[in-house]
Amino acid sequence: MRNSTLHLFLVLIVFSLLALLLHPASASSGSDYDYGAQPRFVCTPIPVDVDPSCIPAASPGVEAKATILHLRESLVQQKETILDQRETIRELTAKLTLCEGFGRGVTPHDDHPSTASHSHQAGVASHHTYNDNGHYSNKQGHHGNSNLIPDSPHHPSAGGQRSDGGHSSNNQGKDKHVTPGDITSSPEQMERIGKKSKSPDAFQISFPMRTNYMYGRVKRTLLQEIFALTLCLWIKAGVGPGLGTPFSYSAPGQANELVLIEWGNNPIELLINDQAATLPLSLSDGKWHHICVTWSTRDGQWEAYQDGVQRGSGTNLSPWHPIKPGGVFILGQEQDTLGGRFDATQSFVGEMSDLHMWSHALSAADIYSLASCGSHLRGDVIAWSDSEVELHGGVARYPFDPCH
Repeated sequence: MRNSTLHLFLVLIVFSLLALLLHPASASSGSDYDYGAQPRFVCTPIPVDVDPSCIPAASPGVEAKATILHLRESLVQQKETILDQRETIRELTAKLTLCEGFGRGVTPHDDHPSTASHSHQAGVASHHTYNDNGHYSNKQGHHGNSNLIPDSPHHPSAGGQRSDGGHSSNNQGKDKHVTPGDITSSPEQMERIGKKSKSPDAFQISFPMRTNYMYGRVKRTLLQEIFALTLCLWIKAGVGPGLGTPFSYSAPGQANELVLIEWGNNPIELLINDQAATLPLSLSDGKWHHICVTWSTRDGQWEAYQDGVQRGSGTNLSPWHPIKPGGVFILGQEQDTLGGRFDATQSFVGEMSDLHMWSHALSAADIYSLASCGSHLRGDVIAWSDSEVELHGGVARYPFDPCH
């Protein structure tokens, strides 16, 4: 009996050893549990330059990252395309402007604007203000005293004398005007025009269409406040409703410090410190005209001249308000902020030349002499010069002298 018990015990030990050899995991403790049977998640970094489509069985995180990379690359490419197209548009606009100017052929032109007698009208000033967007408000108000700009390269001439001390030898009212329509692609004609306008300052600038990117910028600014002014220029209106904004000056804190504007169905207006006076001028006949406006802080006195003859005058246009210094002079656009935020609906369409601005009011005799080409006074604030006017957005420049 004892032998059988021992034999049975040995058999059990043998079977136990065999079980351990065949199934070692069943004898493992809880801390040695094999996790190989459970699913595992491994995050593998992917290089940026690797195409995600080449990676098999990508996890959802990898696919999202690949999508983000594709979108980012597409955005960069689209931005580059937009910038290239914008530059191309500007270049084409400039070329189109030149083609329109050179392709019109020779057209007859009328004589000098008549400086004969006109009925002297007392201009009735309509006073109102504009907000920052150039729209009307119903405020009442209206129109200084001269002061020179320190360190200015020009100083106002006295007694209607020319800045060079001489007088023009041109015959009054006999010469023809040269317009962009008179310029053809003929080299001979271009040479003749070039000989007529040898001075680099004898030129005009053209705004063929309404945009918010075509403009001229005067390099000068006011160095100190002024208490009176005169603004004169030759101007030819283009086709379309309203002249637009030939000239604007914005100062820090006041976008409409000094503006000449004819917007929509409104008449031509002079804005001083965002207050406006209606000017009785008529420029819609498509011909060249010489216009001048004067203003003084004393009682806000203003006067408007067309072709050397006073067409209107008034008072109470921003009286006792000096024109602020440190602003920006822009040609062809109305400014809603200092030097920018142009509105295409208020842009100038047409041609302009020989724009000058003085820090005092010129006399009626000086203005008549300018319009009839009897003298050529140069402004002490702005003097028409090729080196002083920067052209942007495809504004065309042609040789032109209104007195030849």
